[in-house]
Amino acid sequence: MSARIPPEPTCWARGALDVMAYAAGRGLARHHFGSRAARLGVPEQRIPVSLYYDVVETAAVALDDPLFGVSYIEQVQPASMDAVGFLAMASSTLGEALARVIRHHRWITDGERFELDVAAGMACFSYVPWGPPRLAHAHVADMYAADCLVLAPRITGAPVSVLSFSLAHAPLAPLPDYQRRFGALPQFGARRNTWCLPAEVLDRPLPGADPGLVRFFSRYLEERHGVAPRPSPSAMVDQVRQRICEGLPDGCVPTLAQLAAQLHCSERSLQRRLSEAGLSLTGLVDEVRRTRAVACLEIGLSASETALLLGYADPAGFHRAFKRWTGRPASQWRPGPA
Repeated sequence: MSARIPPEPTCWARGALDVMAYAAGRGLARHHFGSRAARLGVPEQRIPVSLYYDVVETAAVALDDPLFGVSYIEQVQPASMDAVGFLAMASSTLGEALARVIRHHRWITDGERFELDVAAGMACFSYVPWGPPRLAHAHVADMYAADCLVLAPRITGAPVSVLSFSLAHAPLAPLPDYQRRFGALPQFGARRNTWCLPAEVLDRPLPGADPGLVRFFSRYLEERHGVAPRPSPSAMVDQVRQRICEGLPDGCVPTLAQLAAQLHCSERSLQRRLSEAGLSLTGLVDEVRRTRAVACLEIGLSASETALLLGYADPAGFHRAFKRWTGRPASQWRPGPA
């Protein structure tokens, strides 16, 4: 019996339609996007994530804009994210706005991951695209990074210090262009797309804060989405990663039973969901520690401070693990370009 091929993840058509409208404003006719895109209708319909990627790639190549993702995001308005955008802009602080966007992200697109991890005075974001590597992944990663690094200081009215900035793709434009557009030079060819800001940035007030609108759009989104869908394996894995992150600084590595209780499911169900994603709890703890270790060392924390934040009672255990992860001693790790 052949293995069942899982369905392709989907996203709102609004994202593709907005990209096409932006490209049209720069002179690119709709027929350039092909017959699949030509059939796009209302913004609320669900479309395959690959179609959204096709639209982004077509626009970037046809417009000959290597930093298309940044160009596009610089003109984006809250309405482009429908009620989620208005909910975010009505929030009291930048942190509340981002938390609400991330909470509703799985409805915007259920194939990509956008996460925020706050620890040790850092607000670290990560973006993971869907599917095999392709050009659109680079442009969309640039969009997410620009959304945090370019729009955040513009919205709050004050510059932001970038503690670290890594992109998985190779440079799409000359390095000075990245420095000019982002205000920081990324480290390219990284394992993941990540960028870290001082956690205090999340406390900045937003000029359009409106508790009444927050209540209205929160209720509207809850009613529109109805009961939260059963988490996909990737969504469940994200929740497990977050629980692991929360416990590490206190030296608490959660057990499968503890995680199942926190996530309101059985141990067997949680184990099955991890297996569906090809993962184990031990492997996830190792992955989270590895990612956090590099992020901490990248901003200049010492190996002993990093070991403590990762929940190692014995620093020697951290040094052995880091050598296993990277092939290099933690003491020889140097911060990447900022």
